[in-house]
Amino acid sequence: MNIKTSFKKFFQNFALRSGLVVNRIPPNEHLEKFLDRFKEKYKSIDMVRIGGDDDGGYLIPNNLDSVNYCFSPGVDYTASFESELSKKYNIKSFMADASVTSSPVADDNLVFIKKFLGSKTGDDFITLSDWMNNSIVDDNQGKLLQMDIEGGEYDVLSYESSETLAKFSTMVIEFHGLQNMFDRHFLKFITAIFEKIYVNFSICHVHPNNCSGIASYNGIDIPRVIEVTFIRNDLVNVHSIDIPISLPHPLDQSNIQNISEIVMPEIWWKK
Repeated sequence: MNIKTSFKKFFQNFALRSGLVVNRIPPNEHLEKFLDRFKEKYKSIDMVRIGGDDDGGYLIPNNLDSVNYCFSPGVDYTASFESELSKKYNIKSFMADASVTSSPVADDNLVFIKKFLGSKTGDDFITLSDWMNNSIVDDNQGKLLQMDIEGGEYDVLSYESSETLAKFSTMVIEFHGLQNMFDRHFLKFITAIFEKIYVNFSICHVHPNNCSGIASYNGIDIPRVIEVTFIRNDLVNVHSIDIPISLPHPLDQSNIQNISEIVMPEIWWKK
């Protein structure tokens, strides 16, 4: 790599981290189209908070009486979400993470495997569909997905079919590296992933993780990490409420308590 190429790459990486500008910036209308679809799919739903007041707590639809299983890849050292599901609703959680040796909580309802979730089963990895097939007998029982796997969500969501995802009534997914949406290639990639999800799901909550800040360019703000809760389309009418969407939600809490909270930019949700 020559000095000119090296400097260019350094500047691009610096700009990306700073939220200033990146290479291959898409026209605003392409990014605005993604955000318009996000708003279009956002529905006002009755929500509850599960898992405590900081990182590890999530807002999900108030339909847990019909959920039997939770699939929760990305355990790390926190299981407040899965523990509350077990204690309050007797929901069994299947947990996966190759970076730790066991579940952080001892509970008969928490089943742990030392695997990363990925796009291929083998060695330290397992696909979501294989994991589901190996874990439960009755595929007709209600299922919830809570996935925070530090960027690995893109491999999983690009590999799995919309039919596999539709087996869940609710999905809570943390999306990382969203400052890359200012790159036209990543924008096309993430648009395809969201369109796959939209086949069977609507959005019922979004919360920016305050761990990484916001990237901005040409009047558009993108939180670098967001948590998105999806509800399957056939359940929207059952759990919808006649209250305008407003963010932050009254049940929202900061992921990191000693850092200022990020307010989700209105361009993502305000209609």
